[in-house]
Amino acid sequence: MSLHPTRTGLFVLLLLTLSCAGGEAESESPAAEATPGAALNEGLLGTWETVELDIEYTTFQGGDTAYAELIREADWGRVYGVKPPSTVFTPDGKLRRTHRLRDGQVANVTNGIWRAQGDSLLVIEPNVTFTYFPQLSGDRLELSGLVDQDRDGQRDDRYRAVYRLVSRTR
Repeated sequence: MSLHPTRTGLFVLLLLTLSCAGGEAESESPAAEATPGAALNEGLLGTWETVELDIEYTTFQGGDTAYAELIREADWGRVYGVKPPSTVFTPDGKLRRTHRLRDGQVANVTNGIWRAQGDSLLVIEPNVTFTYFPQLSGDRLELSGLVDQDRDGQRDDRYRAVYRLVSRTR
């Protein structure tokens, strides 16, 4: 028994529709959405202000000297005469960190890219790549890791930064 060409086309179209619908249902499962990287990708979107910065340099700028730096929220303006840096994470994987003087004038802008990778956050800035271990809880973000903060070629600086969400973007 042979099928009529029109019936064959409808049958193939029906099979394709059913197979595509099944694929969509599987990709939208709650388990797929619950991955740490997916939650981080969504949770980071927005503007974050650095509240606290804590860095321990094992060797400082290639020298034998150890150095520690702790900047608390009140220190940005009072001690350093600047506003806390703000970092914008965008949905296309780009970031922009802006440093401003106390009067609001832009002192420095760093552009980079970011990507959640498993339970880590990969940040690539000009001439350096950082891997952080993020802890995201509501409007608070903590990044920590062993990085090359002083850019002496050694990932030996213990880094911890605490951020506060300023505004959300999607």
